[in-house]
Amino acid sequence: MKPDLLPEEENVELPGQMAFFPELETDDPAPHILLQNPIEPPELSQLAPWRLSILLSDVIRRFDGKLPEAWLYEIIVGNGFLSHFEYTNALGALFDSGAAVTDRDADGNELVLLTADGMHNAQNLRRMVPKIFRDSVHLTAMRFCARQKALRDLQISYEPDADGCKLCLCCMDGRKEMIFLRIATPDRAAAEELSERILRNPARFFGKIIDFAMTNEEETFDLTDN
Repeated sequence: MKPDLLPEEENVELPGQMAFFPELETDDPAPHILLQNPIEPPELSQLAPWRLSILLSDVIRRFDGKLPEAWLYEIIVGNGFLSHFEYTNALGALFDSGAAVTDRDADGNELVLLTADGMHNAQNLRRMVPKIFRDSVHLTAMRFCARQKALRDLQISYEPDADGCKLCLCCMDGRKEMIFLRIATPDRAAAEELSERILRNPARFFGKIIDFAMTNEEETFDLTDN
């Protein structure tokens, strides 16, 4: 029996060009490409001034529309996103437009507050700033503010002694001391490194200690050979 004849292939035009390039064999179990000239990420200063103002207001909006000016300055200028001049221009534009005002907290620190119009504009115009910039600045802001809040509730000190250095951690609830912990380390550098790691998430660190204490059980003794 003769096999069925296959229909003639149709000439279909495909957009672009399709090609197959076989991978080169290598002894490396995880081959990777080394970029000779990696592309640098774009700089925030490349944005137009009005977009910088929107970005500042969007950062403040993330923290309920209120942020200490010193914190905002450290987030933007201290981390190298903008120069002092660019920052003051962008923040000044928010004040001039009525999108933000200043106030003082109970300790006399200057705050930057978004007005109702400022919150509305920050929400509606935030996408005018490319996501690559928003993500970078917001991540920095969240990490910085989390650290500042941790330092507010956690008092850290160092006690050098003959055997090294002790890291002293005092967890506070307002003015009330909740937990005091002293940890022996080989030297001051090791104590500072340990404190930095604890500051990444103090609530989780102390929560683990409480959890272990609450679930701690007596050691099981084997009397089968008695």
